[in-house]
Amino acid sequence: MGAVPRRPAALLARLVGGTLVGATGLYATVALLAPLPAIEGRAVERASVSTPLETVELPPYGASAVGPLAEAGVVYAGVDLDTPRPIASITKLVTALVVLEKAPLALGEQGPTITLDVAAGSLDEQYIARNGSFAPAYEGLQLSQRQIIDLMLVWSANNYADTLAIWAFGSLEAYVDAARAWVARSGLDGLTIVDATGFSPQSSATPRALLELARLAVAHPVVADSTALQRIDVPGVGAFENRNTALGADGITGLKTGTTEEAGACLLFSGRGEVDGQTVDIVGVVLDADVHAQAARDARTLLASVVDDYRAVAVGAAGEVVARWRAPWGAEARLVVADDTRVLTWGEASSQSFVPVPALEAGVTPPADPTLVVQLGDEQRRVPLRWSGKIEGPDLAWRLLRPLREWGILAG
Repeated sequence: MGAVPRRPAALLARLVGGTLVGATGLYATVALLAPLPAIEGRAVERASVSTPLETVELPPYGASAVGPLAEAGVVYAGVDLDTPRPIASITKLVTALVVLEKAPLALGEQGPTITLDVAAGSLDEQYIARNGSFAPAYEGLQLSQRQIIDLMLVWSANNYADTLAIWAFGSLEAYVDAARAWVARSGLDGLTIVDATGFSPQSSATPRALLELARLAVAHPVVADSTALQRIDVPGVGAFENRNTALGADGITGLKTGTTEEAGACLLFSGRGEVDGQTVDIVGVVLDADVHAQAARDARTLLASVVDDYRAVAVGAAGEVVARWRAPWGAEARLVVADDTRVLTWGEASSQSFVPVPALEAGVTPPADPTLVVQLGDEQRRVPLRWSGKIEGPDLAWRLLRPLREWGILAG
């Protein structure tokens, strides 16, 4: 008999070989097309920073308050914040703001000419008789609106406060109605107006409300400019020094005095200091001092003590790594602080950091403009970050070997 044909063996070999090739191709296809995992990030632990407890030197008498100019409603410290007290000539700031709302002036403008009539010309005599502050006046005297504002705010002339209010509104009664409506619109809870001068003890306010009044006064260019004048010279009336003797000393920049028997000596002030090359603006009030020199001295002390409680805090150093991402195939990305960052904070505070750690996709551009949020006391500060590195996709070899690693056939 002849030899048995070997065709089946060859066929089997071809079948097995074909199966292996097919399986290999399938494996490769699955391996290459398998979706890549999202890469989770890990925040780098950051040390907390802290600042010491504030030490504000409030006057030991009357009532007082102090706070930042730019933050409405914020009071750093105070005494008897919500009890209304007579505010004397601080009231004239309201007169100025209410009249300027009715008859606006831009900084540098004099405004319309106001001719004093018989009643206005005799108001100085009335305040002389009442032992109130005044400046000379007479019938027929012509002054600009701005000159009368300066006489009212710099020299605190009661007769010119009444003159301005009557000129703008026709009568003191109409002015008081307008002033009360303005107070309500401005949200100045705790401020009561019954006259244009503050000579009445019923014109009163809480220290908290006075800080808000100070913020409004500083925000008005004409009022802020007038209260910052050291001296005025008004033709036909005279030359006068600002009654605010603290003005220009130790950072005091403006606003208004007031003195009556009921109110004592009062000073609503604005002030400025410099901390780490940055300017800090403050408003404050001292009520019911014995004499103005005491109010002025204590306002300066109060301002200095508040400025001393500001701290420049380093919350980020350029290049500091705050989060890392590492892909299984070795690609890495990092979030780093873009620039040295310092923030100014007031009083006692400690920090917490919140780092963005989004999942990253291979080959996909990461989120733009990332920021680190630093909670410092009651405030949040955002620190710009930048990306370093990028999660690129793996190479061919890693993709082909990935299933073997996941099945536990290949270590690593």
